Amino acid sequence: MRISTIVRSGAVSVVLLGLLTACGTGAPAAQRTPARSPDRPLAAVEEAVAEIPGADFRAARAWDGTTAYVTATLSATDAFTGDPGALVDYSLAQLASQDEIDRGRFVRFAFDAPGQTVESTIAILATLDIASEQYAGGDSVELSSSDLDARYGSWPGEVPTLPAALGGAG
Repeated sequence: MRISTIVRSGAVSVVLLGLLTACGTGAPAAQRTPARSPDRPLAAVEEAVAEIPGADFRAARAWDGTTAYVTATLSATDAFTGDPGALVDYSLAQLASQDEIDRGRFVRFAFDAPGQTVESTIAILATLDIASEQYAGGDSVELSSSDLDARYGSWPGEVPTLPAALGGAG
């Protein structure tokens, strides 16, 4: 009788331990947070950049294991006739102003435009005091959230106005 009670207690303990362990694993905490309605969603950022002829901007949440980050792609066609540096600055300021997703530890950023290279993107970012590093030999660079905070303020930042170099009143 005594042995069966010990065995039952041990089995119950194993099951409870398994259940408690399962509660602590799985998706990162940010994914378990209840959804809320953002005041300024990513769609508003994408629409603001799309108002510039020949420009398009897309951003989304991404994960590197359990590390959250944002992936963002700025594209410009031959129809874009403004200053590329101003476009990059305005687009990243727009990204900093949304509150749908936080930036996480970094932003993986690509600038796809005629004649644009990773090296020229890095040079543009350097003029904005944003350090960047090519990611894995590809066409994107990584930007630290601390550099973005230094340039655009704490997330989420102010909504930028369209600069004159991109067709705004400036």
